[in-house]
Amino acid sequence: MKVPETEEDFIQWYEDCWADRDEVEYPKLFGAIREEVDLLEGTGVLEGWLESELAQGTEMDPNWLPMGVRVAPPSPEHPYWTYVTSGLSNPFTVAPGEDLPDDARSGLGYEMVIHTPEEERWPILRLLDMMAYNLVCARLFAMGHRYPVDGTLTGGETKLAGFVFVKDANRPSHFTLPSGQVELLTLVGVTKNEMAFARSNGMDSLLKKLADPANPTTAYITRPERDEVKL
Repeated sequence: MKVPETEEDFIQWYEDCWADRDEVEYPKLFGAIREEVDLLEGTGVLEGWLESELAQGTEMDPNWLPMGVRVAPPSPEHPYWTYVTSGLSNPFTVAPGEDLPDDARSGLGYEMVIHTPEEERWPILRLLDMMAYNLVCARLFAMGHRYPVDGTLTGGETKLAGFVFVKDANRPSHFTLPSGQVELLTLVGVTKNEMAFARSNGMDSLLKKLADPANPTTAYITRPERDEVKL
């Protein structure tokens, strides 16, 4: 595919890709999305990672600032809260006039999703921080990854200490924008022992233990108050 060459056409194409994801694909995947967006701009997380040793001299890209997190309240089809990043798949990695292969990934090639049974603030804060980590440190996530955090997942009383990255069997794993393919990485909160179990036994084995036999979708919902599963 050919990226528009003139600056005006490129900007319009860029905005169309963004709108296609947030206004077309996300409602199809998650139901009604709140209009409000929690932006990276003004949070200080980008600046924090830029000051870290992992930044390796990276400079702030203005394209990062309007990226953020969208929230979808529960729906009859998906009776839980959904938090999804908006921006990692923006085509900020390409230039006007560039030729993209047919199998191109849009932007970083993915967006991240967290589900919770109740409305929470911590998923938004975690996703913003992880977006900044991706953008500044150029360390990308992928299906099957494990990501420990400092302290606890919520910053409060919970046994969960990190995420595993899985494919949610209840929805498509990819969608397509004019700028390329986008993968959906679902993040599930787990304990340190559960992360170690996934490393030794595989992610599918862990998901089976996390799921309620009567309702397999529970494996993809993070419940900070839960006990560690029997391993």
